[in-house]
Amino acid sequence: MQQDRIFSAAVRRRYSLLLTVATFGSALGPFVVALLLFEVLWPEGQDEMSGLLVVCTLLLAVLGPFVIQNRLGLSGNTRLRARLWARVQGRLADSPDGIEPVFVGYSPGDDVMLYHGDTDQDIGFLAAWGDTLVYFGDAFSWHLPRERIDDIEVIEVAPGMERITVRWHAPREPGRAFTFVSREARNMRQARRATAALFGQLLAWIDLPASSTPLDAPVLGLPPTDATDGVAAEHMPAGSCLTAIALSILVVLVIWQVVNPLIEAERYHRAILWSGGIFVMGALLINTLLRALQWAERHDSADVR
Repeated sequence: MQQDRIFSAAVRRRYSLLLTVATFGSALGPFVVALLLFEVLWPEGQDEMSGLLVVCTLLLAVLGPFVIQNRLGLSGNTRLRARLWARVQGRLADSPDGIEPVFVGYSPGDDVMLYHGDTDQDIGFLAAWGDTLVYFGDAFSWHLPRERIDDIEVIEVAPGMERITVRWHAPREPGRAFTFVSREARNMRQARRATAALFGQLLAWIDLPASSTPLDAPVLGLPPTDATDGVAAEHMPAGSCLTAIALSILVVLVIWQVVNPLIEAERYHRAILWSGGIFVMGALLINTLLRALQWAERHDSADVR
């Protein structure tokens, strides 16, 4: 049941909202602070030092979101891992020596989907149990014999973001797939390195000869393929293009109304700061409305089903 889930929809939405607010806040904050400093230090004019402040502000506004995305991209991951491990460790009590489960994020299919703001539909522990991959997760568990695996590859789903794709077949049903990433990390950069290491371990496992004394892995059912609760990452809700265009025009008009008097007064540094601040607020507004459209579309689809 959803209320018993550790990685529930509510949890994913909460961390997604935290990441969004922190990302836009890190971009907007430097402009707000800089404008306040202008009011205190340069109330009537500008000089070389104020120009240096503008340059630093722009650098912080650009670099801040990248730092936040890296640091908060796995918000709550350590706590989620600890809670799930407490639940599943008993199921690994009878595992053979040498098995080291890896904490991963799992998604069915080979397309990048968003599940309430997260690219992982489920979280769990993955292990190679003899000639079988086993997965003990929050929402489900599964096993996949090695002979059913057709291919394992790494695919870049976004700049700097990679997922391991496993293509496999069921009896009389070829062409199945799932993707996952290692979540044995505290930030996104560590996660990329951990995923690359896990990929190497899986390739080495695939190349191993079949065991002469097969280990009896748990029979948990094959990996699930239902992705109906997800939304394609590149999906744009109906009306989103017109909404984005209209709001972009509005943002440009607001910038012009605010900045034009400053330019005429030759207060160029303030003009740059106000332009940047309004631009970030406009981007936040567009992001919020697009999320609202996506939520409304999902709500309508759920009502139809």
